[in-house]
Parts: sequence; C-alpha cells; structure tokens
Amino acid sequence: MEEESASFSTAKNVFYNPAMKLCRSMSSLAVGAIGERIDVIDAFCASGIRGIRYAKENKNVKHVTFIDIEQSAITLAKKNAKLNKLTKSKFEAKKGNISRLAFETAADFLEIDPFGTPAPYLVDAFRYFNPKKAAYLSVTATDVAVLCGGITAACMKNYHSRPLNNEFTHETGLRILIKRIAEVGAEFNMETVPLVSFSDKHYLKTVLHVKRGAEGAYATLKKLGHVSYCRKCGFRSHGVFPQEKCARCGNSNEFAGPLWLGELHEPAFLKKMKELNKKRHYSDREEIDRMLSLMEGEIGMPPYYYNVHELCKLHRFTESMKMDALLNALQKGGHRAKRTHFSPISIKTDAPYEKLVEVMKWKK
Repeated sequence: MEEESASFSTAKNVFYNPAMKLCRSMSSLAVGAIGERIDVIDAFCASGIRGIRYAKENKNVKHVTFIDIEQSAITLAKKNAKLNKLTKSKFEAKKGNISRLAFETAADFLEIDPFGTPAPYLVDAFRYFNPKKAAYLSVTATDVAVLCGGITAACMKNYHSRPLNNEFTHETGLRILIKRIAEVGAEFNMETVPLVSFSDKHYLKTVLHVKRGAEGAYATLKKLGHVSYCRKCGFRSHGVFPQEKCARCGNSNEFAGPLWLGELHEPAFLKKMKELNKKRHYSDREEIDRMLSLMEGEIGMPPYYYNVHELCKLHRFTESMKMDALLNALQKGGHRAKRTHFSPISIKTDAPYEKLVEVMKWKK
C-alpha cells in the first residue's frame, strides 16, 4: 500500500485507518513547521505509518521511536520502517505500555493517537518531557460523541468538563480537549500553547507547544472558562463563569466547561504549514490549503461559531442569506466575519448577536 511519501504493509490484527490520511498529512506539516531538530515518539504506532511519514517528509526529524503494546504492531512497524529505508540510527521500536515506558524514554515531540479517549494517557505523556524545558505534544481524540455532548457523564468523568450538544459542539469539544491537556500540563509546571487545532470527520486534533515554567503554567489556567448558550433564542456568551440566565431573553442557559478560551492556532505556525504544503505533492494539498486559510480567519474570534441554517430556522427566516453576502454585510458594518473550518454553513464573527440577526433578517 501507499500513502503520500510512504509505502507500507498492513496486517489483519494491526490497526490502520485510511480515513486518517488527511490528519497524518496535517500533522506531518506541523512537524515540519516546528523547524528545530527533534526526536519523535510515535506512541500507539500500529503499522508505523504516521512516524514513518514524519521521518521521511521532514528533515528536522532526527530519530523516531515506535511504541506499541502489541508485538504484532512492533514487528510490522519495523518492517515498514525498513521498507521506507529508515536506517537503524534513524528509528527504534519498543514493545510496551506507554505509561511504563514514560519513565525511561524522553521525547521532543510525542504523538498520542489512541483508540477513543486520550485522557488516561495525558499524565504519562507529560512524563516523556521530564528532562525537557520545552517540547511538543500532538493529541488525537476519536471519542467525539463524548466530547461533543452526546454522553455528558463520560465527558465529565474523562475530561472533567460539561459538554454542549448544539450547532457549535465540535469547537466546544475541541476546547474541552485542550483544557484537559492544559490542566495536566500545569501540574507538571508546563505552559500549554496550541499551535494548530482542528476538527475533521470522526476526530479532534491539536498540536501544542509545552514550555516549562510555573508562571506560564498558571497563565495557561487563566485562559479557561465557560461558554453559555440559550437554546430558546440562540444567544451565546463566554467568560470565566457560566451565565445562569440569557442576557437577551432571560431564558435559562445551558453551558459547557470548563474549556479552553484561548486561541486554537498560532498565526505564524499556520503560515509555515501553508508554505510547506505548497512544496509537497499531497493528494489532499488543496483541501489542506483551504483548511489552513479558514483556520487563519478563526484567530482572534469568539470561542464559538454560528450555523447560518440553524439561525434561520430558530428566527423563522423564510430564506437563508447567501454566505458571502452575510460576511460582506458584517464586514461593511465594521465587524470581523469569516467562514470556519468547523462547518461549511457556519461563520465566526465578533459582531454582537443582535447585529448578526438584524443583518440576516435584512435581505436584498
């Protein structure tokens, strides 16, 4: 089989998900955008395709360590690494539990991509950084139903946060994931800075720069808070604490949190990823470029978005305003307004809610 730069074999009892190709491409661009020379650990390596691509596509990767608890995965990862001409000095493979290996292995870049929730592995993830002043953590969560409000009890148990199942639930879920990572990082006196974060298909993904320092760790925690949402009128707000009543109609609010209220992306980092993407021949290159452009527009916006179709339904508008016309009208009114990668029928804007509804109501 082939995936972008890599040729590899699969096995019956070793997991490989072709639907995660775009995720692996985005993540490989992130590895390259880091620039500095790094040792990479591909935990839960399975076939090894992710770590192999990181090593083949990025000159700044010095060494890759494949980790998996299954011997069949380790055997396959070794075979695939050799198939892709990774030398013995370029990689090693360790069979074992990632929690136990954290006490004897260090990483500049750690990839955590388990089946389901990454929450049980976060404490051990930060142990891989014990000798480091700074490092990079890449986390994938496939328990989207939990993070996005479908299973409230599981979210509170795994992530210590209340989710919210509504039109912007995927951003809420992503922010809950980052919050949990930031909490654990703070316990290790490490500041957490998201470099690139996104939602796609059945998973949520974030790549973060973690830096040691008590002051930075505390500053990270000050970026946590809640999002409040009124299901009756659609008004939403954010702050340190949830708002019990809707400021617009007085109805009782629902809320999500604690969650991450800071930025999901770092602008200079996205720019580097876009530049790298132009130089690579990925089959998803155009889609990745569109995603990164949309993500650039999300920077500096409130921690939620507006589904235009849902707002039309809620306010009983007989027809939906064209997206470009809506964005132009908001921008002409002096507000920032952009499409979002979370949903093709949604926008992000800093315009007051009443202004957004007024613009949508007034159609020409």
